[in-house]
Amino acid sequence: MYNAVNSGKIGELVCMVRLMKLGVACEIVHMGTTDIIAQTEDGLIRVQVKASQFKRNKNGSGYHFSLAYGGNKRPLTKENCDVVALVALDRERVLFKPVECLKGQLTKRFLPQKFDKDDLERRTWEFCLDQVLL
Repeated sequence: MYNAVNSGKIGELVCMVRLMKLGVACEIVHMGTTDIIAQTEDGLIRVQVKASQFKRNKNGSGYHFSLAYGGNKRPLTKENCDVVALVALDRERVLFKPVECLKGQLTKRFLPQKFDKDDLERRTWEFCLDQVLL
């Protein structure tokens, strides 16, 4: 059974495993709003991990991610992290997004099929690197 603490920890581990399978050196760090530091040839990338379970409700089925931090729910920005890793817990898949592409959103919903795409982690990680390491 998932609870908020377990979901977060499992999400971080899933994200780290996916990054490592891509050949990315990384560590879980828990420094402010940074959960994982990833090392690339061009520098360090700060990753904030957000995990969600599949939910079925009156608003539709899918994954609902909170993109906020802190008690007063502020949106993540470039000051907080470089990349947000959205983890679908049951599928153990990760969709990486540059934080600046989230444009101050506090929540984001995705249909389940978004996480079923081939090579999801590699494609979205490489997009993030292109955006973050300009």
